[in-house]
Amino acid sequence: MNKRAAIVISTVAVALAAFRLSQTTPASAATLRFSGPTSSQPLALSGDDAFLAAVNPDNNTVTFFDLRSDINRKLAEVPVQVEPNGVVMTPDGLKAYVANTVSGTVSVIPLNIRNGRISLPSKHIIVGAEPYGLALTPNGKKLYVTNSRSESVSVIDTATDTVTKTIFGVGPEPRGLAITNDGDADDNDETVYVTQFLSLPISGKVDGRDDAKAGHVTVISTATDLVTGSVTINPLVDTGFNATGDALARIAPGDPANPANFTFPTGAYPNQLNNIAIKGDFAYVPNVGASPNGPVRFDVNTQSLLSAINRVSNNDAGTVNMHLAVKNQTNTAKLFNTVPWAMAFKHNANEGYVVIAASNVVIKVAVNPVTGAATVQNDPADSTKVLQLPVGKNPRGIVINSTDTRAYVMDYVSRDITVLNLASPERVHATVASSRLPAAGTLDDKIQVGKELYNTSIGVFDPATAGGTPIVGRMSAKGWGACSACHPFGLSDNVVWIFPSGPKRTIPQHTDFDRTDATRTTMRPLNFSAERDEEEDFELNIRAVSGGQGLIVLADGVTQETNVANLRPLANASRNQLKVRGVNAWDAIKAYVQFGIRAPISPFSKTDPSVVVGRALFISANCQQCHGSAMWTTARIRYTPPPDASLVNAGGELFNELRQVGTFDSTAFNEVRQNGASPLGANGYVPPSLLSLFAFPQTFLHNGSALSLDDVMNNVTHRSAGTSGVDTLSNPFDRAALVAFLKSIDAASVPIP
Repeated sequence: MNKRAAIVISTVAVALAAFRLSQTTPASAATLRFSGPTSSQPLALSGDDAFLAAVNPDNNTVTFFDLRSDINRKLAEVPVQVEPNGVVMTPDGLKAYVANTVSGTVSVIPLNIRNGRISLPSKHIIVGAEPYGLALTPNGKKLYVTNSRSESVSVIDTATDTVTKTIFGVGPEPRGLAITNDGDADDNDETVYVTQFLSLPISGKVDGRDDAKAGHVTVISTATDLVTGSVTINPLVDTGFNATGDALARIAPGDPANPANFTFPTGAYPNQLNNIAIKGDFAYVPNVGASPNGPVRFDVNTQSLLSAINRVSNNDAGTVNMHLAVKNQTNTAKLFNTVPWAMAFKHNANEGYVVIAASNVVIKVAVNPVTGAATVQNDPADSTKVLQLPVGKNPRGIVINSTDTRAYVMDYVSRDITVLNLASPERVHATVASSRLPAAGTLDDKIQVGKELYNTSIGVFDPATAGGTPIVGRMSAKGWGACSACHPFGLSDNVVWIFPSGPKRTIPQHTDFDRTDATRTTMRPLNFSAERDEEEDFELNIRAVSGGQGLIVLADGVTQETNVANLRPLANASRNQLKVRGVNAWDAIKAYVQFGIRAPISPFSKTDPSVVVGRALFISANCQQCHGSAMWTTARIRYTPPPDASLVNAGGELFNELRQVGTFDSTAFNEVRQNGASPLGANGYVPPSLLSLFAFPQTFLHNGSALSLDDVMNNVTHRSAGTSGVDTLSNPFDRAALVAFLKSIDAASVPIP
């Protein structure tokens, strides 16, 4: 190389380094830094905006993209471990870290990405149970990991790639992370915010009320890696949507066809806190608001909330209902903002973008830097409607580059990345595939179709005739509801809803079928009152709870079956259904529930002495009479639907599968039907599955009346049901051991016959 060439190369290298420093670090800092706060996401930008990494949870890979010159080119898809859900890249671009939820590890991927080299993982760091969110301190020296099932946060030193501390006491199911950027090169004064995914009961409130629970965000200091506090996000007093009655007040609903009857204000409490983002003195948490009090109607159950936290005082700064912007728009073509899941802010403006997972859009909000108030923005090209940028299927994450010109959205179900041009008017710039989809006609493809329908509030179905127009929007009314709105990850929002049969806590659907049966044909009765015997029976929920037209049609393949009496108690599995890519819609949803929903992994050791003792006590107390078998419940569908009339009582319950174990109290405040009448329950309830019971620790029993498993065990009638009323668990130490065993149960546990 001649001297002139060497000088040119050296000058280019210095210029590139100077450019990178100007983009990622203050002039006074000695190391590269991200230019703003960091946040956990399923995709990540390099410090210079040149490269993007995105996880592919269903394919156990992470994909890297070249963004330079807007090329948006896929570079490589790197295998990691099982179910990656979070990813970060260090500010210098030399490493990527991936949280593998099922494997319980964080993969370390060495990068020389600017020179075209991306390596296989060099290490898998063992952390807690089900790591989910990852966030780096702004200088990249420390990595924080939420262990969603261990109720802990792991701290990793990125210089040595070792866990230096595990922080406990962060609350149940930690998921989202955000870290401030206060300009200290050593990050000695940063703050870490951690969301607790499910809300917690408020003392003195009864489950089923719209103000029964509150959201919580844990605060950690990077200086000490200790919990320094917690912020409570309070219920929203008035959602802006009125009901026609009040179940808990025993006021029956009026005629929903008469607008004059909508006079009862409804509230909602924040729930499903998956993500958190920081802007100035405020942190923002998109979440699914729960409004469980009856009467049942699509627009007074789940809400689209954005909650603000004042970071100076660590107090609730207010919550807005993002559904209201759609309600109030004058344009009659309305799509509600269902299941807000993640958000990101511009660096140089008080504007942010919220990912709406079930509606397949991204919306824009403006925030007041003084009060923290957020306002949903209208479309600048059409002021009569909310700005809703269409993205891929089931978007779950978003990042924005440092110049605020591009946003990148991870679309989970369609397995692609949507690139948004943020110059006004905002628009879709490109869509890039991230990972392969299942081959058409396979079981995996059917599961994928089911996952799509389960997670959407819209639904795009095949035309009724070849070459016709696709059928759109049958899953809910104006995109209001989705299965995932109450069953995040296919599990439970842990809300007690006041339904037509009475109070019912959402049951996680990983318990619907025998998970040890390869065909999973063995099924339990559905709902606490055994009112359903097929997945297809939830056609009624799509119609009543979500306000949709449903998926069961007449022989023409498009006309809705309007006679609801024909949908129950008849068999629905063989009825005419809408199709998606040639697959029957309900067949696909059933396949997803059977094979696509994973049981949470318990952090408790099966060999712990207290667990071993507890298992023996479980057997000696004959708990397996109700909670035995591989399904951890003995309740079964023992016939081919529909049931013989002799198996169903006047309340529509499969009464032979019900058990009376002292868990029904007709005098309880929340024991009421959605119309204000007395509830079902005197005949008992279906024994729920104990599989992964530990994952829902806030409330137990059908009406949430037990606030812990200890409370459940204090019910003498319940704990002695298997021994003909003889109490073998009167010793509190024995009950504690039994609770330890119950918390250890997951898919790896040996079933009890």
